[in-house]
Amino acid sequence: MADASLSTGYYSIIVGGKTFKLSTTALYSDSPNYFTEIFSSPLEESRTKTMIIDRDPVIFADIVKHLQGYNITPRDENHYSDLYSDAIYYSLSKLKAQLRATYTINIGGKVFRVDREILETRDAPNFFTLGFVHGWDPPSNAPPIPLTIAPPIINRDPDLFSDILRYLQGYEIGIKDEVHRQNLLKDARFYHLKGLAEKLLASTVTVNGFGKHDCAKNEILFRLKDIRTSGVLLPECSNGDVMSEEGSVISTGATSHIMYKNKEGTVYILLVEVNNAHLICRYDSLSPWQTTPTILELALCDKEAKKLKDIAKAIKATEEIETIIRSPDICAFEVDEVKCTSKTLLNIDESSDLIKVDDQGGRHVDLFVTKGILRLFVNNERKIEMELLKCEVFSSEKGFNGKRDFLPADKRIAL
Repeated sequence: MADASLSTGYYSIIVGGKTFKLSTTALYSDSPNYFTEIFSSPLEESRTKTMIIDRDPVIFADIVKHLQGYNITPRDENHYSDLYSDAIYYSLSKLKAQLRATYTINIGGKVFRVDREILETRDAPNFFTLGFVHGWDPPSNAPPIPLTIAPPIINRDPDLFSDILRYLQGYEIGIKDEVHRQNLLKDARFYHLKGLAEKLLASTVTVNGFGKHDCAKNEILFRLKDIRTSGVLLPECSNGDVMSEEGSVISTGATSHIMYKNKEGTVYILLVEVNNAHLICRYDSLSPWQTTPTILELALCDKEAKKLKDIAKAIKATEEIETIIRSPDICAFEVDEVKCTSKTLLNIDESSDLIKVDDQGGRHVDLFVTKGILRLFVNNERKIEMELLKCEVFSSEKGFNGKRDFLPADKRIAL
């Protein structure tokens, strides 16, 4: 490179028909670059000290300020994109580094300026580090050509992004209500902020103090719909089960706990909360005087049933879910807001009007579950089984109607 051959004085650079005069000092301020290469070459421009370029003179005026030592702050995402495009065209490495240090992003019509360091050190990799950093620079041996760089415009809620930005800056986010939490969770997932999404999941960590084995671990409770299936696993097997080389479970005993691993690497026994399900109490058709159910079967809504199948896929279990409830005697039942046990779950003599008889003479009662907590297992047939730990049900439509909620006053409803 022959930059040293540039003579002192001023050089004329005509951009889009407008003439700019730059000193040798200014040209060297961010060198080597397109100008020093041309003016130090044997081309006519080096003799006449004049260069004609077909680019935007308005953007070049900002380039001139940069070469003169001024700091250039992009006005919006379009200005940012144009500056970066011309910084590549003119091979201005210092300007590119300055622009890349701060993202200028349009979120839903509002411009944000975010330090790149924040996005790369908190909850990375994410949408920004993966989407805005790579693939903009041409090869080093490529000639300067006009580049088309789409302005970073994101059609998301700017108010939610303000909250997310505060999180990235190290502040706590004040969750206003369930709608706000759900919307933040959607955007955290959109921006691939796994740590924030983990924090936003409605979960409770408890100590399994009544574990019968030394391997008993802490438990974590999630709403079934909120579970991140990539965190579900079977790292440890109970009852003599072993792991194959591929990581799948080979069950030599009865069951294996389904576990959950958070972003920090902590492993918990997974508990899930379900809503709006049906608990089917089936009675032995051969015992007409029987007053307690012999089988409890849980029928989940379509979304929660699909989530269970997604969990099954994640741990390579069969998608055929075992719906019969295991160990109902340990469940804390509440029927029509009255606490009871599985043995007194339903008295046929008092609820004869609720009994239904199928074609084979089998009797059953359909109870509506408002809330329930399940613990999940994988059995030796590689099916997911459910153990009911706590359950609130209603035996009649009237009882359920009494628990209906009115619409909130501000009419904010999560869809």
